[in-house]
Amino acid sequence: MHPALGQLTQLPVAERLEIVHELWDSIAESKEQLSAEQWHREIATARLAELEGREEEEGLTREQVWEQVDQRRGS
Repeated sequence: MHPALGQLTQLPVAERLEIVHELWDSIAESKEQLSAEQWHREIATARLAELEGREEEEGLTREQVWEQVDQRRGS
């Protein structure tokens, strides 16, 4: 466990969520390269091959997805 975690867990949930948000943003903005585990690469390669083998018509458009969401909400 990181030494600062004990102090952070004492903060209210709203503050901890804000810290998580800021950390996530800092990670997204980072130029640091991380190496992926081999099994991650294998899964990503397999999923990409599966997607490339499909017809475009198999997916839903953004509009269709939101239409389904609205229908489930009863809107």
